[in-house]
Amino acid sequence: MRKTQLVEGEYYHIFNRGVDKREIFSDQLDVQRFFQSMDEFNTLDPIGSIYENFFRDRKEKNKSKKKLVGFVCFCLNPNHYHFILKQTAERGIEKFMHRLGVGYTKYFNKRHERSAFFSKGLSNQST
Repeated sequence: MRKTQLVEGEYYHIFNRGVDKREIFSDQLDVQRFFQSMDEFNTLDPIGSIYENFFRDRKEKNKSKKKLVGFVCFCLNPNHYHFILKQTAERGIEKFMHRLGVGYTKYFNKRHERSAFFSKGLSNQST
């Protein structure tokens, strides 16, 4: 658990990189999906899946104007990224980063036919 609470209205440098310093953006399609994730996961409302949202009416998608974070700047590199974020909602950075991390990882693993170590390892064990 985080010792220091992130405060609304303050600015934070947030960064993350791929496991074992592996690439997290293999091509332009991955970058475009990451940008889409940055936008769609940055809302107070639950969003479901980006795939399902593609078929929703634009008015319905933009129902909430309240964002979790404000982007000051960002930098994407092949194996990591940096954000300068302003927290605009209570626990906004925490919620946004969780959604972004889980959502993009699921997309990336499915697209690149990767599976989680534990689910693959446990399902293939013989007794």
